[in-house]
Amino acid sequence: MFWDTLWQALQVVTTPEILIWIFTGTVCGIIIGAIPGIGPALGCALALPFTVYIDPLKALLFMVTLYDGAMYGGSISSILINTPGDGPAAASTIEGYPMAQQGKAISALSISASSSTLGGILGSIIGMFFSVFMLSFLMLFGTPEYFLLGILGIVLIAMVSKGSYYKAIISGFFGLAITTIGIAPGASADVRYTFGALTLYDGISFLPVLLGLFGVATMAQLKGEDKSQISDRATLGGKRLDGVRTTFRNWATILKSSVIGFLIGSMPGTGGTVATFVAYGEAVRSSADKTSFGKGNPKGLVATESANNAAIKGALMPTILFGIPGSATTAILLAAMLIHGLRPGMSMFQGQGYVITLALFLGLIVSEIMIIIIGLSMVRILGKVTTIDKNLIIPLVIVLSVLGIFSLKFSWFDLCVMGGAGILGFALQRFGFPVIPAVIGIILGKIIEENLLRTMELGGGSLFYLLSKPASLILILCTITALVAPVLNTLFKGKRTNDTN
Repeated sequence: MFWDTLWQALQVVTTPEILIWIFTGTVCGIIIGAIPGIGPALGCALALPFTVYIDPLKALLFMVTLYDGAMYGGSISSILINTPGDGPAAASTIEGYPMAQQGKAISALSISASSSTLGGILGSIIGMFFSVFMLSFLMLFGTPEYFLLGILGIVLIAMVSKGSYYKAIISGFFGLAITTIGIAPGASADVRYTFGALTLYDGISFLPVLLGLFGVATMAQLKGEDKSQISDRATLGGKRLDGVRTTFRNWATILKSSVIGFLIGSMPGTGGTVATFVAYGEAVRSSADKTSFGKGNPKGLVATESANNAAIKGALMPTILFGIPGSATTAILLAAMLIHGLRPGMSMFQGQGYVITLALFLGLIVSEIMIIIIGLSMVRILGKVTTIDKNLIIPLVIVLSVLGIFSLKFSWFDLCVMGGAGILGFALQRFGFPVIPAVIGIILGKIIEENLLRTMELGGGSLFYLLSKPASLILILCTITALVAPVLNTLFKGKRTNDTN
């Protein structure tokens, strides 16, 4: 079954029309990732409204290849101006920027392109063969488990979010609360929190909320940043061939970092940032010359970049399997799946859904090949992208956000929702409430509520049905542990401080 489905997916991916979508997504992603202040999450959020009326496979391939390209593109600004486009790219500044300061910027960018390609291809291969075992595993999960997985996903994201854990939990459940507006699902059809407004009967669409929280709020934050914090752009010196040779000489680091990236990326709530720093730490640990790290050691850059793109493939697994996004970008990819009628779980590993799943991984392999071709042939042009003035970026993002949302329903109400979400997102960030848990709460809200209602129906109106299956009990214990662990950690830290005093 696997080989037949893989062959079908390969035939689909290699059609000229699909290749054009992959190429477009990759190029857009590289440019978006290279611009300081944008990043893959905002890029995917901006693209999402424009993909609503496209065929599901084309839309998802465009989104995942944009994500893939942006993850590589983030290394360009990290290496040249010491300004990572997102969290995962931050690890590349440790060795990439010192190399650029030494006059080896082109060599560093070539290492980034080739390492990203090899790591991404290995991650895709691991993901495809990993998917063979998923169907039998998913047989253990039913309605109660999907409800509990949704709650666990929000808690895990809150644990790894920046700032206060309690504020992150509040942010996540605030996102859930927004999804309760409108007519309730199920037989009751209760009208909730509409205050008599007919426009709220269908609830609040998560698309304008997403673009408000990511597009408007991020641009408002970018406007307030001090431009002087960005380092001077490095001189483009070095050779492409030297960078490629260096990458292949460190093949063991690529293999090890790719596996680390995929495995850590597949853990909900961790994502690429943790994967890249763990891979970098392992490269330092296993090196005989530890003192050279932090001063422009190419091996460190090889480790971070190969782990970076492999982590994308790992992050797709819990998103496709359980609907638990591990990051803001995979949350938007989950939103794209739901918009196109694709539900995470067994349907993505059977029949046509399995073709789409394998096509995504094959499309990412094609995207990686395009990355190394574009990255090596256009290295000097891509370097100029980092110099784009943020005063040009901000109005462009706002205009694209408005056009994207208004073109969906021609609804002024949706524009108002987007504006309100933008103000709310900016306020949340100002007061230390992370936005990502709220976003994931908004996206998972309907799935959580629908599965909760079905669970109660199965249990005759009682939630004790959740305790009837081993998988449910394990998920409940995991959720309780995740909720209590940060509290206990804080208490123990306080106790240790008092003991030392």
